[in-house]
Amino acid sequence: MFNKNWLAQRPYIIAVTIAIVLVAWMLSGGEKAPQQTKSAEDVNYEIPVPKVRVESMLAQPVHNTVELYGRTEPDRVTTLKAEVPGKIVEVLAKRGARVSKGDIIARIDIKDLESRLLRSKALLAQRELEYEGALRLNKDGYQGAVQLSRAEADLVAVKAEIKRLEIDIANTIIKAPFDGVMNTRYVEQGDYVKDGDQIAMIADLDPLVVRAHVTENQISNLNVGQNAKIKLLNDQRAEGTIRYIASVADDATNTFKIEVAIENAAYGMLAGLSGEVEIAMEEVAAIKVSPALLALDEDGNVGVKTVVDNHVKFTGINIVKSESDGVWLSGLGDKVDLITLGQGFVRAGDQVEAVFDTNQGNKG
Repeated sequence: MFNKNWLAQRPYIIAVTIAIVLVAWMLSGGEKAPQQTKSAEDVNYEIPVPKVRVESMLAQPVHNTVELYGRTEPDRVTTLKAEVPGKIVEVLAKRGARVSKGDIIARIDIKDLESRLLRSKALLAQRELEYEGALRLNKDGYQGAVQLSRAEADLVAVKAEIKRLEIDIANTIIKAPFDGVMNTRYVEQGDYVKDGDQIAMIADLDPLVVRAHVTENQISNLNVGQNAKIKLLNDQRAEGTIRYIASVADDATNTFKIEVAIENAAYGMLAGLSGEVEIAMEEVAAIKVSPALLALDEDGNVGVKTVVDNHVKFTGINIVKSESDGVWLSGLGDKVDLITLGQGFVRAGDQVEAVFDTNQGNKG
């Protein structure tokens, strides 16, 4: 019979037996490995070609544009000031009223200016007689050059006094220097003003001026006389022309100031409104697409993905102008097969199966 005690006393026999069994099992697995490798090589995995939806788009002639942000301002602004001291005896123009050149805005008390003028005119007659007498005596040799010069100086002095009084009297009447709107009035009847005190501020709103700033890359494409379209934030729209382009850039922003003049005879447009300025430049071939179709390549360049010979191609573009329903792109040629669905799952160089939209029309 099998003696268990004998086996228990010899554990090395169990260890050797287990080792032999493990080696035999590993050898049997090693013989089958080449068969498994061979069968894996015989299997042919086919990677499916991705499908993308494509639209054929045609380019259309579009004006390249410069889009700026500007602000409407008056063509001219002036602040009328008192040039003689006195009391405001009459105010004729109302705040916000339209005024024409020469309209009286206010009157300052004339005080004794007229009486002083009358006295100076009477003195002028006396000085003229004295000068004529001195001149005759000098010619006859009865009076020297000193007396003649004194008579002439007295005559010039009284003439200067008359001129100054006439100017002071004229300055008691405050008039509008040009057509415009009296935007602000600083005085009321009964106020006392000194030399230099403000009377009123008048703004000329025809033409209305939109001032904007352009970059150094844009300035070379602009010229005085170019047409511009303006859209204000209150939805008012207008057209104007460039009347001024700065020759020196602003040191702080390195931009150039431009002015666009807009006809505003009815004063329907106000100063101080912000808006967009669109200036048309040269005509280019462009295609209109949804902004959602724009993509970036590995270098961060903006472009779109197209299909050429069943392969994806990344094409860089230039944005000509933006509209509410899309953007116009140049740099795509006259016709392009644009990927409109699935562009996010393919990269440049990938082979694809292009599925053309049967409901598409030629776009651009």
